[in-house]
Amino acid sequence: MNKKLELLAPVGSFESLKAAVQNGANAVYLGGKEFSARASANNFDREELKEAVRYAHIRGTRVFVTVNTLIKQDEKEAFLEYIKFLHNEEIDALIIQDIGMASMIKKELPDFELHASTQMSAHSLEDVLYLEKIGFSRVVLARELNVDELKYITDNSNVDIEVFVHGALCVCYSGQCLMSSVLGTRSGNRGRCAQPCRQKYQLYNIEQDSYIETDGQYLLSPRDLNTIENIGAIIDSNILSLKIEGRMKRPEYVATVVSAYRDAIVNYIENNESKVDDERLEELYTIFNRKFTHGYILGEVGASVMNSEKPNNRGLYIGKVLSCNTKSKRLKIKLEKSLKKGDGLNIGGGTVGRVLKGKKVMEYAAPGEIVEIDYIGDIPKGTEVFKTSDGMLMDRVRKTYEEDKEYIKIPLKASLKLKLGEKAQLILEDIDGNKVEVQGDKKVEKALKVSISEEKARKQIAKMGDTPYMLEEFTPIIEDGVSLPISELNNLRRMAIDTLSDKRVYVDRSNILKEYKSKEKIEDKSIKKYENEELKSEALLVNVSCNTIEEVEAIKDMDIDCIYYRDVYSLEEAIDLAKESNKKIAYYMPRIIRSMEKNIYRKLLSISKEKIDYLEAFRVANYGEMSFIEKNFPNKKVFISSWMNVMNDESINYYNKSVGKICLSQEMSMMQIKNLSKEIINNSNIEYLAYGKTEMMISEYCPMGVLTKDCKKNKRDAMCKKSNYLLESEQGEKFRLAQDENCRTTIYSDETVLLIDDLEKLYNEGINSIEIALSFEKKEEIQEIVYKFIKTARYASGLDYNIDIKDSKINIDREFSKGHLYKEID
Repeated sequence: MNKKLELLAPVGSFESLKAAVQNGANAVYLGGKEFSARASANNFDREELKEAVRYAHIRGTRVFVTVNTLIKQDEKEAFLEYIKFLHNEEIDALIIQDIGMASMIKKELPDFELHASTQMSAHSLEDVLYLEKIGFSRVVLARELNVDELKYITDNSNVDIEVFVHGALCVCYSGQCLMSSVLGTRSGNRGRCAQPCRQKYQLYNIEQDSYIETDGQYLLSPRDLNTIENIGAIIDSNILSLKIEGRMKRPEYVATVVSAYRDAIVNYIENNESKVDDERLEELYTIFNRKFTHGYILGEVGASVMNSEKPNNRGLYIGKVLSCNTKSKRLKIKLEKSLKKGDGLNIGGGTVGRVLKGKKVMEYAAPGEIVEIDYIGDIPKGTEVFKTSDGMLMDRVRKTYEEDKEYIKIPLKASLKLKLGEKAQLILEDIDGNKVEVQGDKKVEKALKVSISEEKARKQIAKMGDTPYMLEEFTPIIEDGVSLPISELNNLRRMAIDTLSDKRVYVDRSNILKEYKSKEKIEDKSIKKYENEELKSEALLVNVSCNTIEEVEAIKDMDIDCIYYRDVYSLEEAIDLAKESNKKIAYYMPRIIRSMEKNIYRKLLSISKEKIDYLEAFRVANYGEMSFIEKNFPNKKVFISSWMNVMNDESINYYNKSVGKICLSQEMSMMQIKNLSKEIINNSNIEYLAYGKTEMMISEYCPMGVLTKDCKKNKRDAMCKKSNYLLESEQGEKFRLAQDENCRTTIYSDETVLLIDDLEKLYNEGINSIEIALSFEKKEEIQEIVYKFIKTARYASGLDYNIDIKDSKINIDREFSKGHLYKEID
């Protein structure tokens, strides 16, 4: 059993902080007004952060601050100043996404504890080992992993592991979603997700030209995670931190969920059983749910993770409508759960006013009773009724944070020394080893009548009242026949408590610094540098991402620099084709390769040395792939794809000396490119995506799974391979769907990014390589696109001004956009 087990609670306001601490959270995570991934939460200004740290630390609760967004180039100085403020104010750790900022922090403040946010998309042992090696103390794993994978990771790594156990789920792997920013400007990577996954969509079969009937239209909306009934399985996987989602939730939610999970954890540790009573479960349903799922973490997949019927709070089911009388404005319900005056129902909103049984007004109605409530509107018979608020529950949990009462007490040891002629001395020591010693103002005197007894002294020292402390052990060292005024004892106790509280606020960072010094430094990279680094090209190079052999055949004889090939199973054939045409080829690795998905790695390791030697590079999409390459192909080049979310020159500098090419984030604008350090960018091979449908999401959920109950997972003849499908939004946008070799879904944008008219501007700002990402084009379209890009790229880089680029328009039937080049993300 992990003795350090931590319950980590979300905090979006000071009331939520008190709710978390007073209901048993070991740690909290919160955001400031700056650089937080929940920008629409209340969050804390700097003075509030100081107050929050003091409140939490005194009560033994650690404080983690979220700075888990991508940092724009022009924000870098303000970001570092903010981080230094957090360090000075005794924040325990930072939750971070941006690898460049992590590198900068470790250079400036090597003793600051860093946690790799779930936005870093860590989903494999290889990811964790990479992040551990470069100085992260903790990794927050992707929500898509199951307990077997968690156990495998904890058994084979030394870094602390954190997982979500309750709250909202994302349908896409965190850190890999561009849907919100593509459809607007609000970026999930910047903490401003507009949640387009909670909107309505229709599934459409392209070949059959028909819409497919589904149970609901919220086809991308997940249920909420709830693991409380099986919390023991997660604890047994040796996870350090159990994390509750919900920084935007109200304090009542925080209090209810934290309290329930604290009791469940204690029960499992003490009794070895994951048992939760019905009342607790009903409270969790009432406080907030979009239907619950045990989630990927406990083995649920497919439709059982999703709620296509409704994207918002469902509440607790309490019964069905028997009748609705619009004249008398009464609704008759047969209750299966209790109902009280003041409860909230979701049949049109509002709270319950009168609850009537016959003509009698009732404050409470029990399960099984038939009652009437005042209701304006018309509801069909049989409509399910849900309770979304419970007045008694709200009153009870509010008391835990609204009243000035301490529900969590820190046990103290006290030693009181009273010696004639000397000043009184009191020593307090807490369970964390913090020890303070204070002296009184007055000297101990000889008793004139009644001397002070040990019991009386203990009684006064134990009067800790509304402080967060309680006296557990008392050691008196009192000479016979001495006296000290009660007021002086009380003053001594208050001074000691205040001094101890001040000491408890302080964070000891020595272990973090020691661990960091023993590891490879984050700024030294974690991948072997290859020799004979090529100089930056003077030409604007054109590279083409291909998914199929047919696409390779279409472009292999064209004047491109490199083919990025994405299918490992036909990679050998693609290498042969590239070699025949004397073309460079790199293997473009998948965005997700989980620990148990060794098929791709096994296939790569089975390829002959001759073919691997011809391979120009591995183009990576996650940190685990960098670990794999370092171990198995140490002499091969590495290219960084846009999925590594490079958005500032610190990230470029981090990768620059150890990789051959860096593709910037697709959310990076021309303005941000202009702001990059010219010294860094001019000494780097920098790439930008200039053509292609944006891969907005990658998800474990397959929308086509509704078509069959026996989908042949991991087979290349599964239902989704037999036809082509798309999702259509209420606005008429059409998003193509595709599956990879492990039945993972990619959702493509409606519009196609096309920057052929912007190549000269990009080149002038230091971009010397562009990516053309093919997806659903025909052979003739591919050749037209690539040919015109090659011609325009030569003109843009000044290699051939005699080229006529007036006919560079791409004449294919698609809607085009400039992506984020001129559309700055929020």
